[in-house]
Amino acid sequence: MNAPTEISVPGRVAVLGMGLIGGSFALALSAADAEATIVGHDPDAEGLAAALERGVIHEAAGSAEAAVAGAGLVVLAMPVDLIPAACRALAGHVHPNAAVTDVGSAKLDVVTAGEEAFGGRFVGGHPMAGSERHGIDAADPELFGGAWWILTPTEQTSSDAYARVRALVGSLKALPVALDPSVHDALIARLSHVPQLAASALVSTAAAGGDREELLGLAAGGFRDVTRIAASSPELWVAILRSNRSAVLEGLGGLRDSLADLEEMIAAERWDDVREYLAAARTARLELFARPDPPGEPVTLAIPVQDRPGLLAEVTTAAGRLGANIEDLRIIHSTEGGQGRLEMVIAGAERAAALAEELRGLGYRVEELPPGVESYG
Repeated sequence: MNAPTEISVPGRVAVLGMGLIGGSFALALSAADAEATIVGHDPDAEGLAAALERGVIHEAAGSAEAAVAGAGLVVLAMPVDLIPAACRALAGHVHPNAAVTDVGSAKLDVVTAGEEAFGGRFVGGHPMAGSERHGIDAADPELFGGAWWILTPTEQTSSDAYARVRALVGSLKALPVALDPSVHDALIARLSHVPQLAASALVSTAAAGGDREELLGLAAGGFRDVTRIAASSPELWVAILRSNRSAVLEGLGGLRDSLADLEEMIAAERWDDVREYLAAARTARLELFARPDPPGEPVTLAIPVQDRPGLLAEVTTAAGRLGANIEDLRIIHSTEGGQGRLEMVIAGAERAAALAEELRGLGYRVEELPPGVESYG
């Protein structure tokens, strides 16, 4: 199918999926940009009508194809296992100037399908925010504030599309960070998907005795906190687990091994080993959630680059590995072609210096621009 001929409107945003994340995205975008026109679609007619009535969206479209017509940005917010098929269905309907992103919590299959459908205009995304509540009634414009929002650029990703999506994420008060799609899936399996299954298993174990009334009476705050996510939507989680099956199985294997080690220590009454295990876990927990120092003033790094595939992914994923927040990014193309300059604004001198050193190790020449100077060009 030929690409649509409608004019792309930069301020027109299509959000496909009116659940917690899609609805919260629409509300947050309206709060950040009063000029944006948000068109929503969801196959659930009641949910779509509720989104329109509540003012979550400005227009309700009767189909996904109608929603994306003329949009400058398309956000795929349906269940993650439906995103690849949606990409294929919309390939001939999204304007060639539009950027396309998603909010799915598994990325490898989604990014593959997105790039097959939209090329470099597709930028995979995953906001690390959510709730055990779901549906449009749970939508919250503050859901993303202070949360990590992972972006997954690849060799194909357009620098313009990436910069647009990154700027959008920042406008929603989220913290963008770049990761390779496969790295994302492995990390999120351990940080989110396996904990969800563990919480469900804990509830099932606790409730197995049939003494629910006594259980409710004795359940302490710690048990409630650890198992809160077990109240999440089963349909949502089946979709997520199906989309990240390999990484989840690997994570479950690691959890099984850890529990087996604990079981063996306790059975053998190796209490010193148990104490060491718990102490190591405590230290790791404290370090993992230690409050980082404020990043400091922004620093601009300038990098002479060749216009080649994979450049953006290589640089942004290096920043992601180091936890360096890219506050702004642009590629200035030379009028002579083939050569240009990548400029990144990094939060904090220490992170900027670490990223510069990492990039030099990859063969780049990196310069730090003086404060207040955006470009030598």
